[in-house]
Amino acid sequence: MISNPFALFDLEPGPALDAAALKERFARATSETHPDKFAQAPEAERVAVEARYTALNQAYQTLIDPRARLLALYELTKGEKPRDIQRIPPGTMDLFKEVGEMCRELDGFLERKRATTGRLEKAGLMSEELTLQDSLVELRMKLEPFGATVDAELAALDARWRAGDKDLNALEAVYRKYSYLARWRQQLEEREIALMTGE
Repeated sequence: MISNPFALFDLEPGPALDAAALKERFARATSETHPDKFAQAPEAERVAVEARYTALNQAYQTLIDPRARLLALYELTKGEKPRDIQRIPPGTMDLFKEVGEMCRELDGFLERKRATTGRLEKAGLMSEELTLQDSLVELRMKLEPFGATVDAELAALDARWRAGDKDLNALEAVYRKYSYLARWRQQLEEREIALMTGE
């Protein structure tokens, strides 16, 4: 992780930021240090420019993603990573179970589908596949209100943080919720792709 990604863009460290302003700062900073502009420069200068460009890129990727930004802020403030990342955030147990059950059901179906060779047998699975696709879309839609709630928690945390209440426990809690949300979205997306491609 970058020691202070906020400093590279001259930003005050905080839980939230203006994504459009960050993009603008990133575009300005990288246009000045783009490696293509230094193709004819001495090797030492090229290496330094490439290192700066890479650092800017990494800092941007960290800051634009709320989960990565909160982790960076936590580490920057506390000097270490959060301890109990695997603990399920309060109020998310139902979603946790639902996503887990959906993934197991989809994995079982995909395994059966791969093992099915006959055209008639494959056609027989079509109805079940359509039902699973509908359930998958429905579950992904359920994640949206949860994501909106976490975004609202982030905004409230940011207001308190900038007012001087640098509550690391609250920061860690919002970070964990973003982590689970990202993991759930990825798990469901992977299975949705597997359903579509048949792999």
